[in-house]
Amino acid sequence: MTITRRTLLAGGAAGALAAGLLPNLPAFGAPADEDGYDLWLRYRLVANPDDLARYRTAFTHIVVSGNHAVLRSAGAELSRGLSALLGRSVPVTNQLGKGAVVVGVGDLAAESFTIKRRADRVEITGGDERGALYGAFRFLQHLQRHRPLSGLDIADRPASPLRMLNHWDNLNGSIERGYAGKSIFAWDELPGLRERYVDYARTIASVGVNNTVVNNVNASADFLRSERLTGLAALAGVLRQWGLRLWLSANYAAPITLTADRPSPVTVADPFDPGVQKWWQDKIDEIYRLIPDFGGFLVKANSEGQPGPLDYGRTHADGANMLADRLAPYGGRLVWRSFVHGGFSDWAQYEYNVFHPLDGQFHENAVVQTKNGPIDFQVREPVNPLFGGLPRTNQLVELEITQEYTGHSTQLCYLVPEWKTILGFPTYQGPGTGPTVADIVTGTAYQQHNVGMAGVVNLGDDRNWTGYQLGAANTHGFARLAWNPRLSADEIVTEWIELTFGLDQQVGSVLKAIMLQSWETYESYTSPLGMGYLTYPLGAHFRPDPNSTHNLSHYTTSEGTGFDRTAVFPQLYADHWRDVYASPDNCPDELLLFMHWVPYTHRLKSGKTVIQHIYDSHFAGYERVLEFRRAWGRLAGRVDQARYADIAATFDAHVVEAERWRDTIVSYFYGFSRILSTGAEWLQVEYPNRGLLIGGRANDLPLDITNAFRTSQTVATSVRPVDSSWKVGTTSVAIGSGASASITVPVTPPLVTELVDLAIDTGQTALGAAHQTFVVTPDAAQCHLALDIGTADSPLVPGYSRVSPSTTWDATRGYGWVGTAPQPRDRGSSWDALRRDFVGDYPARTFRITLPPGTVRLSALVGDGGPDCPPTIIAEAGKILATSSDLPGGVFTWIHADLDGGPTGRTADLVLDSEPDRFWHLGALVLT
Repeated sequence: MTITRRTLLAGGAAGALAAGLLPNLPAFGAPADEDGYDLWLRYRLVANPDDLARYRTAFTHIVVSGNHAVLRSAGAELSRGLSALLGRSVPVTNQLGKGAVVVGVGDLAAESFTIKRRADRVEITGGDERGALYGAFRFLQHLQRHRPLSGLDIADRPASPLRMLNHWDNLNGSIERGYAGKSIFAWDELPGLRERYVDYARTIASVGVNNTVVNNVNASADFLRSERLTGLAALAGVLRQWGLRLWLSANYAAPITLTADRPSPVTVADPFDPGVQKWWQDKIDEIYRLIPDFGGFLVKANSEGQPGPLDYGRTHADGANMLADRLAPYGGRLVWRSFVHGGFSDWAQYEYNVFHPLDGQFHENAVVQTKNGPIDFQVREPVNPLFGGLPRTNQLVELEITQEYTGHSTQLCYLVPEWKTILGFPTYQGPGTGPTVADIVTGTAYQQHNVGMAGVVNLGDDRNWTGYQLGAANTHGFARLAWNPRLSADEIVTEWIELTFGLDQQVGSVLKAIMLQSWETYESYTSPLGMGYLTYPLGAHFRPDPNSTHNLSHYTTSEGTGFDRTAVFPQLYADHWRDVYASPDNCPDELLLFMHWVPYTHRLKSGKTVIQHIYDSHFAGYERVLEFRRAWGRLAGRVDQARYADIAATFDAHVVEAERWRDTIVSYFYGFSRILSTGAEWLQVEYPNRGLLIGGRANDLPLDITNAFRTSQTVATSVRPVDSSWKVGTTSVAIGSGASASITVPVTPPLVTELVDLAIDTGQTALGAAHQTFVVTPDAAQCHLALDIGTADSPLVPGYSRVSPSTTWDATRGYGWVGTAPQPRDRGSSWDALRRDFVGDYPARTFRITLPPGTVRLSALVGDGGPDCPPTIIAEAGKILATSSDLPGGVFTWIHADLDGGPTGRTADLVLDSEPDRFWHLGALVLT
């Protein structure tokens, strides 16, 4: 439905909203299609006729007791929700009568609320306006779940004072670790406002979030420019009406960056420098003049290339306190991330070594934000020892809602069960078992008030907000745990399912079972025994690549595997955990390979050897994902068709990725250990050329096949053709148990330039045989032009001409750079000749080619074997010819355009560019 900003934000307009802007309400019966935009704020007509009749009798109008903006929002939400749930207008009025829902403020603790049923009305009372708003949402959720009205008496208050979202959104609209489209914030449109900002604020306020950091911790100083602050003030105004305080991530070198063009620039960022202090004081004064309730700054300093106080011989506490002291008079806070590391080999203990000596040195309104584990949001890590190591320091626990290492928006991984284990972790620092992480971040452990939970959020501008329909469960679950960490995962997921999909018991039971198993299932096929970090360390952190982290996160040999941290890391914990973690016999199985290097024959508490556990868990995890897909399939007709199909497609993708992980990890460890499984048996298929085929001619595709069966196997191998245009042959070979063979399989793809997923048919279970992505690049002899674009000395695709930055335009040759050339990159010999190297740049560059007469197809290869690849845009004469999408590291694509050379041919200046401040890529260019 269309809602104007004026209707939503103007005081006293909620009645008009309810009366005139009701959604189309479906009749009782089959679920109407939905796109997921409403998330858990689905105010659908109450389906049960008896409940509907009771609710219609009980609730006829809303009375807002007070004129505060947040109270008006509460009244507007009650009107919106009740009108939709009851299928008739439930307006906001000034008349208190029978059937009233009264919302206001009373004598309660801040942010708390009560909901009470009186004889002829319902009273929602908050300890302040935020509390009243939270109570209004909770009341609507009570009705969404068709809960009874008799004895309605609810009292609740948040456990964590700071319940914060961290957006990693950039000025150019990209989102670091975002898998749901672009940023929802259109920075350059501000102070113009979008309707979606209101829906964003409603959504996160509905689950009790009270603070939001709107930009990336890898912060651009430009967010603090004076010309930006007016727009941010407008955004803060929307958030304010829903009880939310806007924060900004600040670049510690902002004084240098933002005064560089002044007559007397600030040339350092030393927190002890008077000029630096004055610049920050002036900037903070400016911000609070525009945004009186500004929450404060989030700072990432001296980490991953970010500037900070260590650059000037100061400590992290020195840096934090300088800013905190200037925020304090305004009631602002300074959050300082503890995520620092000095090389992967000591990453686990490095941040403890840096921050533990600073305990007690951070000022009262300074808060240290600590990741849940000592590495980087892995699916299983020990709890960060800093939670037991900073008793005199305010702390936020940082959790990652966006699934950087847990499947992005492709694989379901419901993280609330993991977060429960973290929050429930007893530190053993103090009497008995000592405070838990939850005790610390709720303030009960050390009577602290500037503590709480921060979630790196997964919201983007996709219509369903999170990139896949089930991803919002993690957003909801984080907020509910921040409100009350004692809620069980079962309670939280049940609430989310009922609010998101309704009350069908079969839908609820099936989906709950899937979701509560999904975290451990993801772990079982990706991260054996706490090893973690088996993805490619650059780029998207998505595809399995244990080779790339060998000697970084694990020391795998022919004898055993793991990471020996016994000398130092266990000593960072209290004696109880030191004794548990320091011994492989005492260490929990799920963390064994994080803490210890052990032989493959080491026997776990389960009774299995380490190597057999690796085999079995990866096969079993894949089978569970198949069962997830089958279970969802049984819900056809019980969920609206649009969301049902969307989720079914997600499970299809999930199966592919689970198979890829299983095949990669099992093959890797069998390749080192050569220990046959006592359970499942398989072949292993590997591709020496990493999947490059020449289109339009015969290829001998090389394959390495290893027999991990306990008996010899005769293997007849062929490529499964994509369609009838593919010509394939078969190669047979006998392979003994434990032996390997190198073969070639004949295959002739069509000339067309594409990426294709191929499967290798062997007749036996074969790991690595399916879902292999091949680049088909056309035979140069059949092209007008075939260019391998990259460095000056990397290998070439046979028959292709080299283009490097030094290849300037030459009319005789018919191609070359015009003006400034781009930069070259080479990702190394693990990639084929086509994909290993490319050129690219931040500014646009021009590449001129000679077109033959008539129409030709231009095809350009885009991608990066290392970091993620932003969109590449190819234009000519101001017209965009082709654009790629954001691509994860290691993923490539061809983009195409048809060009007309006219009757005699012509030259074309191809302008290569990307979105603002992003790096475009070009690896090959062909004309066919």
